[in-house]
Amino acid sequence: MNWKPPSSPAANPAARLSPSVGPRPKISETVNNPMAEIETRLCALEAALSQPAAADPAAAQAELRAALDRLRVSCAEQAAALELALHHPVEQMHLPGELLRLLPVPVLQLTHALRVVDANAAARALLGDGGPGGRSGVLRAVLSRSQARALTQALDAAFLRPDTAPAAPAVTLRIGRADGRRQSFHAHVIAAPGKLEAERATWWLVLFPLEAGTSAGNPELLRLLIESTIDPVALTDTDGRVVIANKAYAQPFGRIPAEIEGRRRSQFMDEKLARHLNGLETGVIAKRTALIVEETVLRPARAHDGQPGTPRPAHLLTERRPVFDDDGAVIGVFTRARDVTEELRTREVERLADRVFEQSSDAIVITDPELRVMRVNPAFERMSGLAPGANPELRLDALVTPRTGTRWIMAGMSETDSWLRQVLARAEGAWQGEVALHSHDDRQLTCWARITRLTDAAGTNLGHVAMLADLTLLRQTQADNQRMAQFDQLTGLANRRLLAERIDDWIGFASRAGQSFALMYLDLNKFKSVNDSLGHETGDLLLTVIADRLRAALTEGELAARIGGDEFVVLIGHADEAAAQRRAGELLDHLARPLDLPGLHNYRPSASAGIACYGRHGDSRDALLRNSDLAMYAAKSDRRAVMVYEPSMGAEALRELETRVALVSALENDEFELHFQPIFALDDKRPRGCEALVRWNRPGHGLVMPGAFLPVAAKAGLMPAIDRMVLRRAVAVQARWRWAGLVHADWTLSINQTASSLAAQDWAEVLEAALVRVGWKTSDDVAPPFGLQIELTEDQLAVDIPGAMEALQRLRKMGIALAIDDFGTGYSSLTYLRRMPVTTLKIDASFVRGIEADGDARQIVEAIIGLAKKFSFVALAEGIESEAALQTLIELGCDYGQGYLFERPLPQSAFEARFFGCEPAQVPNLDVALHARP
Repeated sequence: MNWKPPSSPAANPAARLSPSVGPRPKISETVNNPMAEIETRLCALEAALSQPAAADPAAAQAELRAALDRLRVSCAEQAAALELALHHPVEQMHLPGELLRLLPVPVLQLTHALRVVDANAAARALLGDGGPGGRSGVLRAVLSRSQARALTQALDAAFLRPDTAPAAPAVTLRIGRADGRRQSFHAHVIAAPGKLEAERATWWLVLFPLEAGTSAGNPELLRLLIESTIDPVALTDTDGRVVIANKAYAQPFGRIPAEIEGRRRSQFMDEKLARHLNGLETGVIAKRTALIVEETVLRPARAHDGQPGTPRPAHLLTERRPVFDDDGAVIGVFTRARDVTEELRTREVERLADRVFEQSSDAIVITDPELRVMRVNPAFERMSGLAPGANPELRLDALVTPRTGTRWIMAGMSETDSWLRQVLARAEGAWQGEVALHSHDDRQLTCWARITRLTDAAGTNLGHVAMLADLTLLRQTQADNQRMAQFDQLTGLANRRLLAERIDDWIGFASRAGQSFALMYLDLNKFKSVNDSLGHETGDLLLTVIADRLRAALTEGELAARIGGDEFVVLIGHADEAAAQRRAGELLDHLARPLDLPGLHNYRPSASAGIACYGRHGDSRDALLRNSDLAMYAAKSDRRAVMVYEPSMGAEALRELETRVALVSALENDEFELHFQPIFALDDKRPRGCEALVRWNRPGHGLVMPGAFLPVAAKAGLMPAIDRMVLRRAVAVQARWRWAGLVHADWTLSINQTASSLAAQDWAEVLEAALVRVGWKTSDDVAPPFGLQIELTEDQLAVDIPGAMEALQRLRKMGIALAIDDFGTGYSSLTYLRRMPVTTLKIDASFVRGIEADGDARQIVEAIIGLAKKFSFVALAEGIESEAALQTLIELGCDYGQGYLFERPLPQSAFEARFFGCEPAQVPNLDVALHARP
């Protein structure tokens, strides 16, 4: 206390507070009674405040101010007197009389051992008397050890001299009252003067009660604290009434805190919810323990305009704790609901992140700032076969290295520092690129790496994360695709695409260097026969052997390519025409060495080659390929091994192209017609049939013979269409003659077909449809003999075309005869004579012309006629142009013949007039003949 005692006698109670000897005298009424005086002044102030308003407000205010001043002076005087009394030596005083006895707070005089020397009535009411002789120990008996220790420290602090003593520590004591209740006090300690030794000193202990509200803190402060939190907070009493709540607690119910405080829950929320919450709090009160539950509620969301939006679910973690009073009794429940929606969402995101880390198909590596591997996912372990636990010093920059070819990465880098650390520094902490991942078995996996530095908010390097996508299969697929795009899959040689790129490169180099090179176009001879007769597997084996031989024979500066089928191209560098011809001859000789393949024993492959030189025969890729191709076809036509391109070959190729285009139009415009050449029996020289020969009545060119357009049609793939056209027309003509009675059942009409057309699945159906069309058969009966004969060349029969044999057998059942044309000029074999339904062997005209003077030809024809008779075939000679040849054939026993000696091929009308003796108008058309048939 800092009050100075006033100098007036009334304010100096030293004499009055001095202890007296003998019985305590009664206080005279004339003596100033401080408490009575304060009470009197308080009553006067209360009376002044309760009086009606005075007429003079200024006078009333002055009177009130005077009353307050008098009360203030009295309180100051009593405070000064108390200060003086408490600091008076103990030997000269007892508890200072009436003043201390009437104080409402407990006051005790203590020794250092906490023994009570004296106490006022309030202290005795608090602690009790303690029985006879026991009052001195009552305080020590109600204090805990920690409280006694704190109080002793406060006594020591108050004993020191005021100029050296630190501030006495604040001490709060919780004391059990004599009536059994416990109460908290603020202890104020003052050392009594007069004793220099602490063991003999005494202290005044004044206990100021702390009210229940004070122990909980300032109510306004408490309100401020609960409103400062965004979580719903409320304090309820044991009856379920809300004592205090914040806005967050009241808002879901559409209320403000003032509207719910002092009310039961059922008064502002749903009854069912109120019963549920009351039940939870009842359990908390009964068990005297906290209850934490997680629950989901609907909370109103706020739209952008501030209006209430659609309620959203919120996850709350609600904590309910019991509130105890000073005696340990539960007086309420404190509730706090914390919104953990974002925490749960964050936890779920972290869980998903962990799952992504564990289940990602890409390898993920987490390192420390020094690139040491700290954690990897299972995908990394599967890819690399490495587990960081087995090697704690594993480093990322040692596991992955730049792929070969990424030299730009290493440019300008230090050889002493890590390449990855340097590229990350250059890329400011984030880098991606193609790397090689080294596995445990020394394999290298091609990966696409994305490496990022991890930092905190302050930019501190926490480590790195690397994601590695395995590109090994992709790169292998790309390499395979590149090989497929640039190399022939069967032979491994360059294909047409790569050849085109290399030719362009060579043209560019040759034009700059002023040099030349040659392009050799090579085509195998009779490869189709081998492929068709022995199967595609044998044909592929032959192509593979040819490719291997070409590859082995190539020198530096040469390139071989397969551009399709049995066609190859060889680029010969630094070569003119003469050098290219020599080199082509060497390559052909190398290819012609004997070989053994299934079905081919000691087989010597042969080829025809055409050569075109850059500059002389063309200065572009297309020109060189086209001209070398033309030279190759010229060599094949002339039965020569090698030919160099000549300009005349281009003109021939142009004519062939024009012919090909015109043939397509000819089929559409019906420009083809049939001419007929009679077939005679040589014994009586009477006609027994005829052969239908196709002619092209080409506009602007006149009648074109088959030798001029059928080879072109075969190359263009037009033969099936021409064959079917010939078949339909021949059937129509034969039916017309038969229905008109111009020919008899022994008359044979022979037509030429190709084996590939016969092998077509619908060829027999086309024939049957034609027979039905002319009325020779119905759709479900068997046609009577029609006198139709199909001619196939010997080379075509030697080819094993799938389906051809079945088609020929079906023709035999239909009564269609089969003749082998040009017999003796091709791949003669007795096997197909035995297997196929052959009826006629046609001796080629090359053996018949000059047979009377050519002994070799006579022997060949005689052998063919003998073979026909052995197999019960008919022998028919083509190209009979002289009486001498006719007589020779008759002598050799030939059955039939045809040729210019008898008659050249004639148009249908001329043929009918010549051999049937009737004009065209006398021969009924097919429709009339059909109606006239029996």
